[in-house]
Amino acid sequence: MDKKTKVSPNIPDIAGKIFHLLEGLSSETRRNIIRASLMMLGESGTDGVASSPTLEATGGPAADPTLIGLSPKGASWIKHNGLTLSQVERVFDISNQGVSVIAPQAPGNNDKQKTHNAYVLLGVSRLLASGEAAFEDKAARKVCEELGCYDSANHSVYMRDKGNVIAGSKKKGWKLTAPGLKHGAELVRELTKEG
Repeated sequence: MDKKTKVSPNIPDIAGKIFHLLEGLSSETRRNIIRASLMMLGESGTDGVASSPTLEATGGPAADPTLIGLSPKGASWIKHNGLTLSQVERVFDISNQGVSVIAPQAPGNNDKQKTHNAYVLLGVSRLLASGEAAFEDKAARKVCEELGCYDSANHSVYMRDKGNVIAGSKKKGWKLTAPGLKHGAELVRELTKEG
């Protein structure tokens, strides 16, 4: 017999305990707790609990993206691009405090490509966190430094010829375009492919 399977659980007793735990909470908080509990148990959902956005591309149970720190648009981007949450979590640190780039390096054959790709990765991290792929130049330069591709002598030159993946300027800020969002998914795949 499976260790997790109990013979004849006392459903009224268990329901009473759960009732007392949830009694003073708002309806939304109750649903979030139930969803999170089911997700931890490997379940995909229940009848009577309002449905939430899913991350079917994770290969796992349905989840409310805000429970794991993702914006609904970020969760949609993952699904639309056929990525798994596991792949995304190998490139980005996702928490309720935000999403940051944790890739070991920016992909590319030279510093110019690596710089552009670092900017794209930052844009994707902002999309995952807030639903908007917009970011400031100062933050992008910091990511370039962290990923080892910041070249102070040539950085401005690299950003003059950025292609169609990023729109904006150093002064007004940057935003990923539709091709930039697609390129971001390709970078996640490249960074997580098995050697």
